[in-house]
Amino acid sequence: MLCLYFLLQTLIEWQVRTSILENAGLKARIWSEHLFAPFPDAEQMFTTATVTPGDVRILEASFSSVEMLRFELFKADGARIFSSSPELLDADEEPEDREDALNVYRTGIPALAVHKNVPDKKFGAPITLVEAYVPAQKSNGERVGVIEVQFNVTQLEKALRRAFSKVGWVLILGTIFLLSLPAAALVYRTRQLRSRDLKLLELMRYDQLTGVLNRNSVSEHFDAVFQPRDGRSRIGILFIDVDHFKQFNDQHGHACGDAILRHIAERLLSCVDEKEDIVARFGGDEFLILVRGVDLAGLRALYGRIMEAVMKPCTYDGKPLVTNLSVGVYLTQLGDTQKTGFHRADLALYAAKKRGRGQVVEYSPELETLFGSEASAHSKSDESRQPV
Repeated sequence: MLCLYFLLQTLIEWQVRTSILENAGLKARIWSEHLFAPFPDAEQMFTTATVTPGDVRILEASFSSVEMLRFELFKADGARIFSSSPELLDADEEPEDREDALNVYRTGIPALAVHKNVPDKKFGAPITLVEAYVPAQKSNGERVGVIEVQFNVTQLEKALRRAFSKVGWVLILGTIFLLSLPAAALVYRTRQLRSRDLKLLELMRYDQLTGVLNRNSVSEHFDAVFQPRDGRSRIGILFIDVDHFKQFNDQHGHACGDAILRHIAERLLSCVDEKEDIVARFGGDEFLILVRGVDLAGLRALYGRIMEAVMKPCTYDGKPLVTNLSVGVYLTQLGDTQKTGFHRADLALYAAKKRGRGQVVEYSPELETLFGSEASAHSKSDESRQPV
């Protein structure tokens, strides 16, 4: 806003000065064309340097439309022959005055200049004046000399400045308003798009049925937790399957199955640290939990809480339904990869289901011998169980 203010003031000053000079130029042309109509022998006044009191009165009357301060007459050679301020005739002639007068006589083009803050005893304060050199010419266009007129434009300058200030601020405020409309619309639209993008991002990251992370988010979390580590911080992986979930769907309908999945997700979230641990619906009736910085005792305590928590029945259509979980557990070792960690947790889950369901199995190397080939064949036949 400050920059606009200074820009406005600069433009106003330029416009005021331009307007004053244009106004003075118009008057100068009128003086040049009509100034000596009342003088039958204007040429003699300049050649003989004789100016009578009557001539002075006629000249002063011709400047009655402006607030004249003084006027002077110059011969064709630029020499001053008369001044309405008598003290100037006795003073040394200014070289620039003679040069200005001579140039105007030779070219026939008025010379105009604006002088600001000029001291003036008559007005008691600095004024703004216009100095105009006008060719004096007869009715046939012949130039016989030059007239210099100085007049006070202080009031004109103030009036112009007020007018241009009002117009300038109206234009600037109007421009700001007009520019702000598309800018505001752009900001509003951008916020709408950002809000929509955030909602879409949430839809992409979370399972809309259960509220936990979805399968699409598992891969990035796997990347994060399996960054190169120093071996001191281990990762607990719990691969969870809802036992006999298909039977619930077949007997009570898919709405019942949805209610059970929401219930299981709620129970899992109640057992973990939601700020640190990761709970995701991995697909269908399977869930995955990742726990950072845990030891075997902590991991056992966690799955103990989970198995106890799911004993709380899910109420559907006024009926309590109790579900069981099969859980495969693996605690990562130094040098494990994502593939290794997922495979071993998956193998432990497979073992839990083969041993009768409703139980937790921790991974051990013996499982590779007992169930490794079967679990691999099962995984290949169900690609949805692989991490994305």
